[in-house]
Amino acid sequence: MSNPAPNVISNFEILFTPQLPTGFPMPVEAVVETVIKGYFLTITNQNPNTYTFMLGFHCNTNPSPPPAVRTLASAVAFIDDATTGVMELVSPGTDATDFYAQIKIMPYGTVLLGVLPAFFNAKTGTFVTPDIEIRGWVDISLPALPGKFLGLEAQSSTAVAVIVTPEQRLTFLPESGESNTVVEGQSAFALPLANGAAQIMVMPQPSSIPVFHG
Repeated sequence: MSNPAPNVISNFEILFTPQLPTGFPMPVEAVVETVIKGYFLTITNQNPNTYTFMLGFHCNTNPSPPPAVRTLASAVAFIDDATTGVMELVSPGTDATDFYAQIKIMPYGTVLLGVLPAFFNAKTGTFVTPDIEIRGWVDISLPALPGKFLGLEAQSSTAVAVIVTPEQRLTFLPESGESNTVVEGQSAFALPLANGAAQIMVMPQPSSIPVFHG
């Protein structure tokens, strides 16, 4: 049996860059703000069982290979579980045109996944060059997990209901590169959902048993 296709949730845009490109014609002299734009996804498990979901982030890959500042290699991610009170940092890796994060959600629990541009260098105490632009889409699936014996075991025999809320959150800086740069403003907005509904029915990946040949 083949694996069901993941459910697409939304697109995303992760930025640390001036709002307008260098040389953009301006009617008057003005300071162009630098924007920090992150993607935040809230997921609620509507079921009486604990499930482990797989979130996939997929970047645009043109040109191929894309520079690091156009992939999730230039991002940081965290998982905030309101049910357990645990926040976990996860690394997209150094070659991240695709990034996958497993998220375990307790019965009727809600978890927040946030992905931000890696805009700050902790070693130097300064901002990195504001040239991070990462775009793509996000999907969710319900993978089969290692069973008690050999092979993988499906987590459910039927589709599992979740509620998803994707957001973009923005912070505006007057300029970058200075450790004393102050926040000039903040904003947030919900993203359109790929299927038009916040509730998604996620089909489980089926069980599989390895076949050994003598």
